[in-house]
Amino acid sequence: MKHTIVLLLLAGCGVTEQTRRTFPVEVVVSAPSTPLETGWTVTALEGSMSLTELRFFEGRVLVAQRSWSPVDLLISTAHAHPGHYVAGEARGELLAPKELDLSNRDVLAWDTANGVTGSYGSAKLTFGASGVRVRGTATKGAQTIRFDTGALALAKPLEGIRFEHEMNTAPGTVRLEVDLGVLLSRIEFDKGLTAPNADGVVVFDSSSVAFNGFDRGVTDSGSYRFTWQSN
Repeated sequence: MKHTIVLLLLAGCGVTEQTRRTFPVEVVVSAPSTPLETGWTVTALEGSMSLTELRFFEGRVLVAQRSWSPVDLLISTAHAHPGHYVAGEARGELLAPKELDLSNRDVLAWDTANGVTGSYGSAKLTFGASGVRVRGTATKGAQTIRFDTGALALAKPLEGIRFEHEMNTAPGTVRLEVDLGVLLSRIEFDKGLTAPNADGVVVFDSSSVAFNGFDRGVTDSGSYRFTWQSN
């Protein structure tokens, strides 16, 4: 166990003793079955997501009502203002890379995390160099667009993803759901600012409104849901 996890061995002083434990982590990718908030219906989704690390913390995330406006598409993620969040003490970690095939809907094993018992409140995901890329077909009214978001590399980890669980020594598994419905929900697919390539696919320009919507979806903590699956 690395320095990121601190064991409190002060039970005699009134502090609950923590016990080291391990638990498996699995991942599943879900696709939307209804139109997105922008009115687009997306199908035939595929692509990749590179993950390198997963860490758990005691700090809880303040959850507010999620609101969305078309104005969001015009604002860079650099100007987004996340809610107040303090990670607090580290609780666990998984330090193994995972390349996700975003077309696969099966529940996939990631690896085994090392941790301690106690209150878990949040998680942090770190992405690999190849980042996130999604391809598919978007339809809205009479418009049909075959799209490729292009690769989005994240310069820093995504912190403050909600995961509230009282961890004891009971067997179980942490499941991460990557929700493509949320991840793609802010994209205006007809604002990619490029002509279709030779294969008829619109590849998003990295300075376009469409790519900005993709960026905001990938960095939205609501695109990732952690749950505890009891054995």
